[in-house]
Amino acid sequence: MPNKSNVVAGSPRTGGAIFRAPLGTPAPTDAKTPLDAAFVEMGYASSDGWSRQINKAYQTITGWGGDELQKIRSEHSVAFSTTLVEALNPNTQKAKWGEAAVTQTAANSEHGNLITISYSGADTDAAMWVFDMADGGRLRRTVFFNAIDTTDSFEQTYSDQDVIQFPFNFSAYRDDVTGLFFIDYTDDGKVSA
Repeated sequence: MPNKSNVVAGSPRTGGAIFRAPLGTPAPTDAKTPLDAAFVEMGYASSDGWSRQINKAYQTITGWGGDELQKIRSEHSVAFSTTLVEALNPNTQKAKWGEAAVTQTAANSEHGNLITISYSGADTDAAMWVFDMADGGRLRRTVFFNAIDTTDSFEQTYSDQDVIQFPFNFSAYRDDVTGLFFIDYTDDGKVSA
């Protein structure tokens, strides 16, 4: 019988929903435990949230006479995407342009907090990404163990009609230890006595 309590929205968890850490950081093992201190919060995403894509391609093997005999998988990839919108968040800037491209200077008596971007065209480093979601007391956490921003090209618009946006299209790779592309943890929030 259908049960509407099994239907869960992918809303961001209050207090932070998108996190990034260097490869090798201890990965979370459930939907609830606080993340390792190496994870940094990436700030707000656009109202589109984030999406995951699993792509497979198969080659059809046929026999004499045209009968389909088998399908052999010829391609498999996992990707995910989001658009971050906190232009003054140094973590967002580092994720987009690379750690070495971003310099931060703390506020002083002459200026506010400064972020300087020195873009050379270098690719960013692979990292671990975590997406934390909540719907009422129900929690969901998705962990991508090894992902890199592979956005082919993008355009940033600077206008008074919209906020500055940073689109990310990630390729996810298998974790060296577990062999997994990602893991989803859910907690329905119903604890037993």
